[in-house]
Amino acid sequence: MSTQPELDKLMKQCASDAAQFASEEYQINLDFSLDSLPLVDTILIRLHDINRQQRFSDEHMFTLCNIFGAYLGQVFISVVGGEWIHQKADESAPYVSLNYNNREFPLASLCYHKISKDPNLSVREYISLAMSNAMQ
Repeated sequence: MSTQPELDKLMKQCASDAAQFASEEYQINLDFSLDSLPLVDTILIRLHDINRQQRFSDEHMFTLCNIFGAYLGQVFISVVGGEWIHQKADESAPYVSLNYNNREFPLASLCYHKISKDPNLSVREYISLAMSNAMQ
């Protein structure tokens, strides 16, 4: 059982891991700004293509989705706020989601869907929509 500060620290570290991965693997600079979101889309499309040719292991997919989900969440938090919540409704499949204004944003599963199923999903549009919905 982790505390909120521990969870926040973990998610910040995961987001930093995403930025480091983007830099090392693709020479893309993720700067935690809204302007970086189209770059995340670009990276996830590349990961989708790689996954189509040679499926990622479950562990690798889990890691990629979590670090990029964390990155998206940290950008969201820096712009509008919110907090990370450890969801344990299903004990067999706990996960972390971003919560803002009593709305839940499962960002890792968004990344999973884009990498594994639909490369045309736009995380930039999703975050943009989430932010405008969160402001209402």
